[in-house]
Amino acid sequence: MKHDADRRRTEHVRSLEQQQIQQIQEALKDHAFYNRLGLEMPESTAAADTFLISIYSERWTQDDLDRGQFSQGEAVIEREAVDANELQRIAQDHGMDSPSASDPRHTPYLWFSSSTPREDREYFEQGVHKYYSLHIHEADGHRPQPADWQRIADLIGVRFDHPLQPQGPAHETEGPELCP
Repeated sequence: MKHDADRRRTEHVRSLEQQQIQQIQEALKDHAFYNRLGLEMPESTAAADTFLISIYSERWTQDDLDRGQFSQGEAVIEREAVDANELQRIAQDHGMDSPSASDPRHTPYLWFSSSTPREDREYFEQGVHKYYSLHIHEADGHRPQPADWQRIADLIGVRFDHPLQPQGPAHETEGPELCP
């Protein structure tokens, strides 16, 4: 039984990843077409930000807090592809407010977490503290790089102690002014 459920879940994740790869390939093909013509791709057909994410929860009882280790954790979302709007909503719904590192350049992998417990029924009736962590496996089809981590943090409203500075153009290009 468990093996069948795991197999179906794995097949579902593979299917989602294949769909995401196809979407990215189509967007790249469209982008190349416009580049060959020397045009910019119209906004309506531009590829949207896509993120492959997981959300994990930690459930801390009073005994767990006394021991300093949680006893129950689970995947709330497992390797799901979402767009930027959905990522913002999910991060807000789960209280994401803290990065796992102070600078996106100093670690190859980081995550975002909630620093305060969710105040739900279990919290008020049983004193159970639930915390969540957001893991980004891919950003636009690739493993996130420091610029991606900064973009994600900005998107979900989380601040690094040492953020990347916005990158301006290296130099001004000269040419005719196209708009009067």
